Amino acid sequence: MSHFSNKKIMDSQNNFFHSLAALHYVCQHQHIPFMSYRLPLHAAITTLVQYQSQPATIKKPEELNKAEGFVFSPFTENNEQKTIVLKPNLKFKDNNISTEFISELSTCNLFNDNTVLNKKNKSTSKKDFEKCVQHAVDAIKKGEFRKVVVSKIQNIDLPNNFSAPHLFQKLCATYPHAYVYFLQLPGAGCWMGATPEPLLTTDGDLMQTVSLAGTQQATNIAINEYSWTDKEIEEQEIVTNFVEKVLQESGIQNYSKSKTENYKAANLIHLKSSFTFEYSTTKNKLSKLIQALHPTPSVGGLPRNEAIQFINAHEKHNRAYYTGFLGDISASEGVNLFVNLRCMQLTNTYLTLYSGAGITASSVPEKEWDETENKLMTLKQVLFSS
Repeated sequence: MSHFSNKKIMDSQNNFFHSLAALHYVCQHQHIPFMSYRLPLHAAITTLVQYQSQPATIKKPEELNKAEGFVFSPFTENNEQKTIVLKPNLKFKDNNISTEFISELSTCNLFNDNTVLNKKNKSTSKKDFEKCVQHAVDAIKKGEFRKVVVSKIQNIDLPNNFSAPHLFQKLCATYPHAYVYFLQLPGAGCWMGATPEPLLTTDGDLMQTVSLAGTQQATNIAINEYSWTDKEIEEQEIVTNFVEKVLQESGIQNYSKSKTENYKAANLIHLKSSFTFEYSTTKNKLSKLIQALHPTPSVGGLPRNEAIQFINAHEKHNRAYYTGFLGDISASEGVNLFVNLRCMQLTNTYLTLYSGAGITASSVPEKEWDETENKLMTLKQVLFSS
């Protein structure tokens, strides 16, 4: 990214040439595809670099069945946003990166800055957001759909002395329960986030997915003492019933379902239910399961097609990769896929932060605005902390 000068890169190399931050600076400046992530409740940061060839794009969903690498998928496929698979030439843990390799990357000229950036949409105003929410409530009351997620964006000029690599490391330290990532991919650009929501994850022979909905501000009370409104309980039930139906229709019968519990994610509390089943039951049909789940009602709505039509008609911005999914995918080793929430896109001069709220018939526009503001704080309180 061009806002990192050569002098800045050299200074960063002198100060922490062996560190992950130095690798990030060089990859950004040379437009080299990379991905760094930290799994929830793990200490290690994994970094993947593809510096010898261009990442692939998925042309047909079934290609995900045999995909190997790191996948980054948009909310919905379109001419500008495609599902991208990074196939790393090298994989690192933490700061175990050699000076020689970083020096080699600094001379790599294989990649151009061919990012397809949205035109700079205006930050969503409170008036426009609340108007959109009211349109959604009216449509739900007319029976057009049961739920829809309305999103917004906020553009922020790059703060003084902004360092994307250091922000990533701060997010990792601040949010141990989140999936924290930092990536740059041709056609997608540079993204960073700390998402609380798994889409599909594997642990040995088991696979898990979750339903996550309902949001309130975290306070100092015990996690089990939070209470919920009928609107929030309904929102969670819609997502939970959807996930359960998808599993059943996908031929996954022997799954276990947890009780709905309160779940803390950064500065917020959500309602969460988990579904666990044998990974072997998804053999050769992983792509169908992903297609059936994504986008779930927690990020799109229900029924899905009607909700997406509403989103496309009423949201003034392009969601791009916000509310898409990302993570490791391997036919032999399983997947760690997460929904792209609490995220932002980085450009040369500004950041675009995304947030959304689930709308049902009982939604109150001003309260939904407050919810989206609270969600933005996941990134902003780290972005503006000393």
